[in-house]
Amino acid sequence: MRRAGSIVVLLAAMLHLASSQDLRHIDPCGFPDTTSAEFLIAASGNWGYGYDTLLYDIGEWKKSPFVSVDSVGASVQNRTLFVLTIQDTTVDSSHSRKRVWIHARTHPNEVQGTWVTNEMINMLLADTPIADTLRRRYIFEIMPMYNPDGVELGKSRQNANNIDLESNWNAVSPQPEVLVLRAQFERMMALPNPMTVMLNMHSSISCKRYFVYHAAGGTSPLFSLLEQRYINYIRAHFPGGIEPYTYFVSWTTTTATQYPESWCWINHKEKIMAMTYEDMNCASASKFDSTANALLRGIDNYLQDTTTITSVLARRDIPEAFLLEQNYPNPFNPSTTITFSVPGRDRVVSLRVYDMLGREIAVLVNGTVPSGTHTVRFDASHLNSGVYFYRLKTNNYSVIKKMQYIR
Repeated sequence: MRRAGSIVVLLAAMLHLASSQDLRHIDPCGFPDTTSAEFLIAASGNWGYGYDTLLYDIGEWKKSPFVSVDSVGASVQNRTLFVLTIQDTTVDSSHSRKRVWIHARTHPNEVQGTWVTNEMINMLLADTPIADTLRRRYIFEIMPMYNPDGVELGKSRQNANNIDLESNWNAVSPQPEVLVLRAQFERMMALPNPMTVMLNMHSSISCKRYFVYHAAGGTSPLFSLLEQRYINYIRAHFPGGIEPYTYFVSWTTTTATQYPESWCWINHKEKIMAMTYEDMNCASASKFDSTANALLRGIDNYLQDTTTITSVLARRDIPEAFLLEQNYPNPFNPSTTITFSVPGRDRVVSLRVYDMLGREIAVLVNGTVPSGTHTVRFDASHLNSGVYFYRLKTNNYSVIKKMQYIR
């Protein structure tokens, strides 16, 4: 992969080091000073990765037997929007294989999102056991450059019409690029095996790696728990590299309507794990391959997790104390339901399953849970018959119960 001008981009990004102010809750993306010489130098170099470089890379990626490339539409200035489909075509994919969507470069200056995306593509095409597994299990559809006009024109956030595509989804007349991306979402959701993950790649001037977490107030308690599971799986593959889900919390009281994630939530709710990932947009940005590895392996962990969380909204009669009930049925085969109650206010809760030797078997809940009564389904079909233990734990409460699985 060529990275022409990447040094210029890193030089420009050094502006961020002069101001360590936390801008997360003002604007997580973008360039802090669009009048500076550094900005103009980086922008004139297409931020270090231009449309011509993409065309070169597509030519290289197309040499792989696992890649097909489609032209799915055009930008305002008639630049082609490409989608790569990566899969092992020797495996039947008509109805069963889950579909993962990734798009990058909504905001032209956030080139780090491109570099992580390209590393994911390279990882998926590699001759390695994990690449072989991922190609067989899933269909990856990747749009590596969503806003080519903005890249070529040296824009910071806008397309050729000076519109921010990220927040244009609820416009009366959306931009051509938004209509193309929406058409792709609609196409995938009409398939027998629809999109299950939508990953929106960006990079942040806060110089942190994190996800934009959508709170239960703007989604649902169930989805918020699924988001936490998803993020925790990814973080586990990059210890210390990606911030906890609490780093950037959005949609705390209502659902935003202007974003691609908004479209996913409004139309398909918990069926799509739709999230924005923010890489580091600063001079110290690095380890794009480590990030790509964590994202792909974490997505695999999340989609392979057979346990199902079902959250029951808090009732008016809020529980007065923590309670972990006996699973039902018990003994069970192959699945059982575990019910627990959280009193008073939202709490950080952990619910985990262990075997007789004390080894952790599954993480059913790990994050903030709203007050109320909740149920979690545990599927043990991949385990041996025997006695298992499940533990509910908070800062000041812990209880363990026993259950039996009979195959």
